[in-house]
Formats: sequence, C-alpha cells, structure tokens
Amino acid sequence: MKKIIILRAQGNELANQLWNYASIYAYTLQRGYTLKNSSFFEYGAYFTMPSAPNLLFKTIFFLPFKNYTKRKTVLRRRIWRKIYTWYSNVIIRCHNDSIIQSNDKLGEKYYLPPSTPPTIQLAKLEKSNSNIYFDGWLFRNPVGLEKYHIEIKKYLQPRKDIQGLVNKNIQYLRNTYSTIIGFHIRQGDYATWRGGAYLIPQKRAREIMDEYLKVNNKNSNTICFAITSDGPIDKSLFAGLNIFVSKESAVHDLFFLASTDLIIGSNSTFGAFASYYGNIPLIVMEKGHMDWNYYRDKTKFFENKYSTFVNY
Repeated sequence: MKKIIILRAQGNELANQLWNYASIYAYTLQRGYTLKNSSFFEYGAYFTMPSAPNLLFKTIFFLPFKNYTKRKTVLRRRIWRKIYTWYSNVIIRCHNDSIIQSNDKLGEKYYLPPSTPPTIQLAKLEKSNSNIYFDGWLFRNPVGLEKYHIEIKKYLQPRKDIQGLVNKNIQYLRNTYSTIIGFHIRQGDYATWRGGAYLIPQKRAREIMDEYLKVNNKNSNTICFAITSDGPIDKSLFAGLNIFVSKESAVHDLFFLASTDLIIGSNSTFGAFASYYGNIPLIVMEKGHMDWNYYRDKTKFFENKYSTFVNY
C-alpha cells in the first residue's frame, strides 16, 4: 500500500499543523493510502495516531516532547527543529522526485482530492511505486474535511489521559450550567505580532461576552464562559459572570473548546480547528463592531469569513 509522509510543516504550531494534517489525511482516505507525519514530532506524543515513521525516529524526535508544553521559541524546540531541518533536507535530496510542495512563501493553497482532481505531478506519483512526501503547511481539502469528518475526528484523538481530563472538566461544568461557551483569548505572540493588530484585550473580551448575552437574549445565570488562553487571565474583569479558567496544556484546551456548545475566540487557527473538530460555531472577536447578524442561526462549523488565518 502506498505511503504518504508529511515531511515538513514549516515550523508552524499545533493548530496550523492540524489543519494541514487533517486535509492530507482526508486525501489518503479518498485514495486508500497510509499516512505518517514526521513533522508532527513536537505534538505526536499527545495523540493516539501513529505519526512517527519508525521506532528510532519516535525515540529521537517524538519522546523528548511527550509532556513538553512550552512554545516554539524556547531552546529545546529550536534545537530539535534545527536537527529536524537537517534530517528533512537529506530526505528531500534522496527523494526529490517524490516531493509534492505547497508554495508557502506566496501563501498559495494546494488543494487535494476529493476537493479537486490531482495535479499532473501528483497523478504521476500516484501511479508510481514510490512513497509520496508532502512538504509544506498549506495543503487544503475542504471537501475531504467535510466528507471524512467522522474519520478525521477519530484519527486525531488525544491521548486517553488528556481526553479523560477534558471529559472531567466538561462534565463538571455541565452538572451546573445548561450552556457552556468556549472562550479562547490568544495573548502571547499576539501582543506584538503585526503590531498587536489581532490582540483582543481582556477588557474588550468581557464587553463581547456582555454583547453576546444581550444580542441573543441569554440568561447569564445558566451560562458558563469556559476560558482558555496562553497567558494569565484577570478574573476581576469578568466579575458577575460564570467563568471557568483552564490551566491545562494547549492540546487539552483545543479539545476542551471542541467539547463546548459554541466558541467565541480570537482570530486564530486554534479556535477554528476546535470549531471544526467539535462541529460547533465559532464567533471571532473583533476590536471594533461585532457583526452579530452574521452569526445568527449558526449551529455548526462553517467557513467563517472573519476567521482569516485558516486558509480553507
């Protein structure tokens, strides 16, 4: 059986890699191929799917990050990414004729079957006896993501202990509240990236919570805002509302958000993938006016025009 190998995701973090991973996995399901994801070594130990190509690779690359939650700028991640770059460059030189690349520098999406017929190069490789290596993070497959949603959700499951903690936290909230709204506030790099253009201050996040309750005529007593963030949360800003602040890892928080009834969050791929995985709506926070009419009657995942970093 032909093997597909995701070789590089160009240094992207969890959610960007998962969008790429899911799209390529949908392609392998369409074709009946197997899949390995060498580039997922920083996160693979948190999941149940067999991403590592072999035991030696798993030992060298995957295991050092089994319970490592710090972000990509820390020393360990920088060192291992440099080593992995050397490794992937060797693979590219050895298998140059079997490489399919997305043009990440130009931001051009590479659509895969069943969303579109294969390119001439991909069709040629499909007929060959060689494995196919995918190099890049902008492989997309919107038709495949919808068609194989159940299979993708099962494939991209977190470890049992992580899913167990997610279930425990969600059940704790459901025992008290009728509605759980996942709330994702990205801080960290958003404070400075592109001059802070996409950072939503916590004070503005509170205003959006109040707007949501008012516009939708919701009773705040029956609703809990379950907050996830990569930075500290000032609980005093949310006084008068029912809130739960997660203090777990990013992997837990992604699947925690996916288990809520609705997500309100920063404009990022993180909340968007949680929305896809859980098949629930995502409302993107804005610094200025919120287009609440756009979200009216949305009950499932949809391609959100305000979620501008997903690259559907």
